[in-house]
Amino acid sequence: MRVFGGSMTNLLGLPSHTPGSLTLDRLTLSFTGDLAKYEKDYLADNFEKSLTPFRFSLILAMIFYGAFAFLDAISVPQLKEVFWLIRFGIVYPVLIAVFAFSFSNLFKKYMQPIISFIMFLTGFGIIIMIILAARVSNYSYYAGLILIFIFGYTFIRARFIYASVSGWLIVITYEISAIWISDTPMEILVNNNYFFISANIIGMFISYFLELSSRNDFYMRLLLQHEQENVQNANNALEKRVRERTQQLTTVNQNLKKEIETRKKYEKERAELETQLFQLKKMETIGTLAGGIAHDFNNILTPILGYTDMALEELPDESTLKFDLEQINNAAIRGKDLVQQILTFSREVNFEKKPIELNNVVVEVLNLLKGSFPPGIEVRQKLDPETGTILADATHMHQIIMNLCTNASFAMIQTGGVLEVSLDVINVTKSLVTKVPNLKTGKYIKLAISDTGHGMDSKTRERIFEPFFTRKEVGSGSGLGLSVVHGIVNNYGGAITVDSTPGQGTLFTIYLPQHGTKPASLEELNKTVTKGNEYILFVDDEQEITYMGKKMLENLGYRVTIKTDSLSALEEFRENPMKYSLLVTDLTMPKLFGTELADEMRLIRPELKVIVITGYIDTISEEMKEKHGISEIIMKPLILSDFSKVIRKVLDEN
Repeated sequence: MRVFGGSMTNLLGLPSHTPGSLTLDRLTLSFTGDLAKYEKDYLADNFEKSLTPFRFSLILAMIFYGAFAFLDAISVPQLKEVFWLIRFGIVYPVLIAVFAFSFSNLFKKYMQPIISFIMFLTGFGIIIMIILAARVSNYSYYAGLILIFIFGYTFIRARFIYASVSGWLIVITYEISAIWISDTPMEILVNNNYFFISANIIGMFISYFLELSSRNDFYMRLLLQHEQENVQNANNALEKRVRERTQQLTTVNQNLKKEIETRKKYEKERAELETQLFQLKKMETIGTLAGGIAHDFNNILTPILGYTDMALEELPDESTLKFDLEQINNAAIRGKDLVQQILTFSREVNFEKKPIELNNVVVEVLNLLKGSFPPGIEVRQKLDPETGTILADATHMHQIIMNLCTNASFAMIQTGGVLEVSLDVINVTKSLVTKVPNLKTGKYIKLAISDTGHGMDSKTRERIFEPFFTRKEVGSGSGLGLSVVHGIVNNYGGAITVDSTPGQGTLFTIYLPQHGTKPASLEELNKTVTKGNEYILFVDDEQEITYMGKKMLENLGYRVTIKTDSLSALEEFRENPMKYSLLVTDLTMPKLFGTELADEMRLIRPELKVIVITGYIDTISEEMKEKHGISEIIMKPLILSDFSKVIRKVLDEN
């Protein structure tokens, strides 16, 4: 049967069904059908769970059964000796014997019959007391029999079928005793029967559902155990599959390693390989970090540089604030250059060669690296300030110095030592040209980086410029650094040499052609600004940048309208399309990108000039510039002098 099926269980507030197919005998509540094999297991489980509560209930029964002896002395003193004989001479010894027997191994087999017996025995003792007490007109002992029902059906942990048999035997025994043995008044007989039968029926229901709940819990635990076994079997199968897959992946990995080792043996075309390796190195060192920080960082620098440029233009030369503002401006420019370097590393772009002082680059890189060196490494600098300039990209020079210094620190990480960087000018003669390939006679700037680390043997020295060759542990580097350095130096018409002895250290020497003998001074930089009076629409979603742009352009004489929303800027232009000569717009904005805004405005007025400002270095290709009618792209942050020249150049174009 479905135990919890039907309207009766709904009436009692019990679940209408149970998971699975719990089948029980209606009367005995024993498992039937496929579950019959679990009956023995349930009885053993029920015994283990019932033993301790049974002993505790037995102790309570003895306490209260004995406690009523005081009632005997008060209520029926003339029958006290008889009642005490029943309590302490008959019932008590049996209860004590049963309690002692509960510690025997045999008790498990006879527990339920014994419970039924003591339930009947204690009830029979009460019945005798009821009959005897009635002879002296005392009818209060029926309450003791109700307690027997409560104990028997609930606390003593009797199974339903055993408790019911004992309960009805007690009721029948009372009926026989009250009717045929004792002359019990009819109203007392009816009253007692009402309470006894009611208590017995209620107790039966309680006992029935207690055992039913117990069996249901056992069945649920059984189902749970089966599910756990299924899960365990599934886990075992999964682990087996994982081991098989791991073995497959290990084999594939081994094959892949063999393939990589094989590929290392082959040489590709030098120019193509150097370009690919350099791009890989950039992505390894910077990765996707650059694009994420560049835009926001340039937006921060834009108002700083803009306002300091304007302040410097307005201050007289004798102002005490001018020096302070120049320091702020210089620091912001360094930040701008740093972002430019990070962006350059992270993207494959064309590099702009310009005269740079290698002395300043060396100092900047060393200051950047000192904090990451172990405390046991001492850094020494021997830099000639009169070395002049080289024609190169500052980013490439940063990469060369950073790679060589990082490798030197790695060679001394265990023992410590001295890292020395020197810079001077050398006149390359024919004798040196024969010793150092790729050199020509003339003036060169010589950069020497040495360490006192573990050094290299001859076989290692022969391979250090090979791509992917490294002595570092797996995960510590790609082996691309020195090959990239070698390629950069060769591309600039220079040369690189290495001297090393195991246990004594390593010296790298780099020769780069000298471009000029005098460093580029601030006076040589063209800081002039150009002005105008045209109308300009300036759009950027950063409010600080629009305020700064407005003030910057108005100081140059232009008349400016600013917008922080691309849609409102488009609406403004639609109302006055002939008013504006130039659109200056940020590239990345909500709702409409700068290129989309330019397209919409140029549909209205095709001859409109457009300048895009952006925090990214390679966002728009030349094809996109032509497609969207963009005249110029300006990198953030905006420099007043550069910005003014670009605007004037765009506005003056035919």
